Amino acid sequence: MITRYSFFSALTLFIAVSAFADEHPSHLPRIVVTATQSERDAFLVPQAVSTITPEFIDNSLESMTPDLFRFTPGVYIQKTNQGGGSPFIRGLTGKQVLILVDGVRLNNSFYRFGPHQYLNTIDPHIIERIETVRGPSSVLYGTDALGGAINIITRKRTDFSKSLGYDGLLSAHFESASEAGVFRGQMEGNWNRLGIIAGATGKRYDDLDGGGSSGKQIPSAYDEADADIKLNYRLNEDEELVFAAQYTRQFDVPKTSEVTLGDKLKFNYAPQERRFGYLEYRANRLGIFDGVRLNISYNNQREGEEIIGERTPGIETRELTDVDTIGFTLQLKNRVLDSHVLTYGAEYYHDDYQTRMKRRDRTTGSKRTLSPGTPDGATYESWAVYLQDEAHLLDTLDGVFGIRYNRYEAAGEVADQTLGFETDAVAGNLNLAYRLTPNLNLVGGLAFGFRAPNMEDFFGRVDFFNEIPNTSLQPEESFSKEIGLKYRSQALSAEVFYFHTDYEGFIDRATVGRQPDGTPIKQRRNINDAEIQGVEAGTEFWLNPQWRFGASLTWTEGRDARTKAPLRRIPPLYGSARLVYYPADRVWIEGSVWWADDQDQLAAGDIEDPRIGPDGTPGYTAFGLKAGYTPHPRHELLVGLENLSDKQYKAHGSGIFAPGLNVLATYRFRF
Repeated sequence: MITRYSFFSALTLFIAVSAFADEHPSHLPRIVVTATQSERDAFLVPQAVSTITPEFIDNSLESMTPDLFRFTPGVYIQKTNQGGGSPFIRGLTGKQVLILVDGVRLNNSFYRFGPHQYLNTIDPHIIERIETVRGPSSVLYGTDALGGAINIITRKRTDFSKSLGYDGLLSAHFESASEAGVFRGQMEGNWNRLGIIAGATGKRYDDLDGGGSSGKQIPSAYDEADADIKLNYRLNEDEELVFAAQYTRQFDVPKTSEVTLGDKLKFNYAPQERRFGYLEYRANRLGIFDGVRLNISYNNQREGEEIIGERTPGIETRELTDVDTIGFTLQLKNRVLDSHVLTYGAEYYHDDYQTRMKRRDRTTGSKRTLSPGTPDGATYESWAVYLQDEAHLLDTLDGVFGIRYNRYEAAGEVADQTLGFETDAVAGNLNLAYRLTPNLNLVGGLAFGFRAPNMEDFFGRVDFFNEIPNTSLQPEESFSKEIGLKYRSQALSAEVFYFHTDYEGFIDRATVGRQPDGTPIKQRRNINDAEIQGVEAGTEFWLNPQWRFGASLTWTEGRDARTKAPLRRIPPLYGSARLVYYPADRVWIEGSVWWADDQDQLAAGDIEDPRIGPDGTPGYTAFGLKAGYTPHPRHELLVGLENLSDKQYKAHGSGIFAPGLNVLATYRFRF
């Protein structure tokens, strides 16, 4: 009854508030690019799109990127450790959700099964805004975008009013629950038409103090160093060159649940590194084209695992996987007959693997080489072509139609035998927006999505089972239907979406035999079909010039298509609300609440997962309070209290409790 009451009460509030006529401050159009690769008012985009704004990021008091999603409808963050944060969108996570940086793929073919930590390798200090497309986005972005796509859009110089200008920033941040210290130095400026932003960040986190009786969660401490630079050169009013480079290294990040809930004495990601860069040419008009984007990118993800088990405390296993990804993207636009915008292009990505695995006797120091989870020297590549049409069909009807073809090839040597595999996939979408009134849009769509098998799927992993390769895997496929309402007036914006998605060929481990000692032999196979449905709602309301209210609500249900049993790790009903007060131009105060219902609809894998267990995950309600004051344009102070009641809670599937009563403070000095 709690679930139904909460759900229908929130929807009733949404409908009542949406019908309110007002004369309050104007809602400025929120421009997004990720959904269609064109700059469009989010209200007019015929898809479910969420935006985390620059103001929210600046005032968030969050030092980790995953925590910025707390108030985003349709995005649920699971944390295996303090250094993690895996986004769930429409019931999916890990390699079934695509992460982009400035429209460039961050995902590579190494992403493992289930939740992962890679979103947390992006420093929030470099982020301008975040756009999330909920639902399959395979036409524009290819594999992994089954649940949706998250585009991290980074800052760049926009002020060219002076021929020579510069700005600087020094900031310090503190969090009491982890005794964290975060320090940032940044320079920004321009010389004529060349803009630059460059900075460095240092982070230090102690073991996290959870709420209630959980106490210090050991081990969860780690350190991090970040550096970044972004150059943008304006060739003219329509053309720009952009160069960006980012580096992140996290030191000795514990996978907390493997120690506190599992059978490991030590499980550290050491190191966890990300090197990322691109060179991009952009033109709003070039010859016969109404838009050109040419991007060359480099992405290196280097991940080490250091493991000591309880059964063999004298043995330490170390595995290192180094993946280099080179990417090329060409995208073109043409306006046709004043009613169509064609976006089309081609992509190519190539992954190279350097891997090694060793087992060290901690007593004697002797080492033995083992076969790594992915073969050393393996390669994985993809190429694609796609076409999208943004069509103005009637005065009150717009549509977006698209199709994509992708080809995937990989090769690697296993037991002195070279194995290769090939597969391809096709995606398509049809989305419509119908203007019911000037303030209300009815939107809906159909979309075919896919996730191509990656290296872990084909070759298996040695972390959990003895696995054998499967070179005949096929892509996971989805067919999604959604319908929604978008409302916007001077003071209010609101949306509600219902979606239903059918999935075929989910890849999972299957037992295909046993070794002489009885150890099961596993192989990845396309063995599961599923259906996931849900409702996502969000609203933002200016009560008057001093008060702003925002809220979100998300419900998701996932079932096995054959047995109707619950799917693994499906988030519970959850939501949030924020009330912001602006008593003066340079002061703001915010109160917030975030909550989740119990999740006791469990798959067999959930019951066996020590992070969840047979009783599921209890619901919770947590409160926060924060404020900001800018006494001078050069000085800014933000303070906050998180989890005011010191509630012991964690997101469903998490391996670590959320912070208890947490004092946060940030000071910024601009020069």
